[in-house]
Amino acid sequence: MAEPSTLIPNLREIMEEYTQTEGDVHLEPERENRQSEQLEVQPVTKQQRKKGKEKQQEEEEDEFVSEEAYSVWKKHYAGKGFVGERGFNQLISPFKELIEQRGWGEFFKHKKSGYAAVVREFYSNLVGRKENSVYVRGVWVPYGEKTINEMYGMVGQKNGSKFKKLMNNPNREKMARKLTDGKGQWKKGKGEQKTLSRGDLTEEAKVWFYFLAYVMVPTKHVCTVREQEAILLYAILKGYKIDAGTVIENSIMSKRR
Repeated sequence: MAEPSTLIPNLREIMEEYTQTEGDVHLEPERENRQSEQLEVQPVTKQQRKKGKEKQQEEEEDEFVSEEAYSVWKKHYAGKGFVGERGFNQLISPFKELIEQRGWGEFFKHKKSGYAAVVREFYSNLVGRKENSVYVRGVWVPYGEKTINEMYGMVGQKNGSKFKKLMNNPNREKMARKLTDGKGQWKKGKGEQKTLSRGDLTEEAKVWFYFLAYVMVPTKHVCTVREQEAILLYAILKGYKIDAGTVIENSIMSKRR
């Protein structure tokens, strides 16, 4: 596989085209738009907030088939919002070629919205999983890396030895230098986490970061780059072989309570 840097001559143009795209994704919303949206927001009273929470709780309780699953959800996940795939309206060359070389083209196809009730029960039942399957509404649902790879047409993918070594022993100094061209520094995040600022990333690293955060392993935290995301970014930029199915499975298991 060719080094990504040799196939992306001008990433600033790519980023500018993404920010101008209308539709699902706006990577850098204009400040004026954010200000106008803030002016339109009406204050919510305590009574309205209380009614909203009670209504949401009733709806969630009705959606669960299993009382045990609902108890787990209420204890560990209630109040946490979903982070779905946001996708991209179009693939820009040569970024498109890089994605397809890795067999990740299916990630860019627009998917229908998920069924929230089933997603809630899936995560609630992860504790009682059997091997790589979760029992949801009378059915054992497989979620392992093999199943994920088959769903996305990525059969035969495996982590390369260099990526495995990186996962086991990441070099933060090397990663920061590669991802930020030497100008970024690791900062203490939540708990023991270390993070880099998205603003310090090179243009090339930013494109891939949005791909990870919006498509492969969706996250609502796009202002900072956590260490696991930095490892993936570094591996992509270095051209290491990556098993996307394993990456997604690990992301699912990290949400387990």
